[in-house]
Amino acid sequence: MKFQGKSAIITGAANGIGKATALKLSKEGAKVALIDINKEKIEAVAADIRKSGGTAEAIVVDITKSVEIRAAVAKVLAAFGQIDILVNSAGAGWHKQIPFKDTPDGSWEWIIDLNVKGTMYFTNAVLNHMVERKYGKIVNLSSIAAHNGIPNLAVYCASKGAIVPFTKALAMELGTSGININCVSPALVALEGEKLGPCNGTFLGRKGKPEEFADLIAFLVSDEAAFITGADYLIDGGRTLGPRGA
Repeated sequence: MKFQGKSAIITGAANGIGKATALKLSKEGAKVALIDINKEKIEAVAADIRKSGGTAEAIVVDITKSVEIRAAVAKVLAAFGQIDILVNSAGAGWHKQIPFKDTPDGSWEWIIDLNVKGTMYFTNAVLNHMVERKYGKIVNLSSIAAHNGIPNLAVYCASKGAIVPFTKALAMELGTSGININCVSPALVALEGEKLGPCNGTFLGRKGKPEEFADLIAFLVSDEAAFITGADYLIDGGRTLGPRGA
């Protein structure tokens, strides 16, 4: 129960890595605030946590709107009394692959707002509280797209590329304030219930389970990682190592 007495906000908690992280932290004692735009799904996750004896609040938020984010943070503070952990898991990929030259003006703002502004808004909203308490653990989710690029997904790559230097800059700003902030860059996350069959996209020959990404995040927001800040962890089954042959 390494998170006993801790409280956490997890965005994008309706499914995937966010949901797995919420379940993981709750299982180890944390009170969790589940943030997502999908009311039905986060309420179902919260219900599962409560059935297991945990404490969970489900809060519907459009993370592109700072007013909603600040209201959610105030609600979490009222419910839990403190915020120890923030996991910025919410985000989205481009709805279709398209050459950038064919991308019309005005069509990409939503993904920049979601992936970049959402992370920045939520981080900004909790920082004063964390600085005052001289304690905080933040994990931002980027992507291997920030490192290698993916053709026909230039806007998505740019949105995820912003997260890594943002994390590093804040780590330098906040190092003496008792706050650790790190980044996780995933690839090939299996959908919920998807069979981990053969996959030639990684050297491990399969996609990663959401729980495997959650395990890394849980480590980074624990006191076991107290001397780690400003790091960016690739978790991709070796996908970025190089060519995988025929």
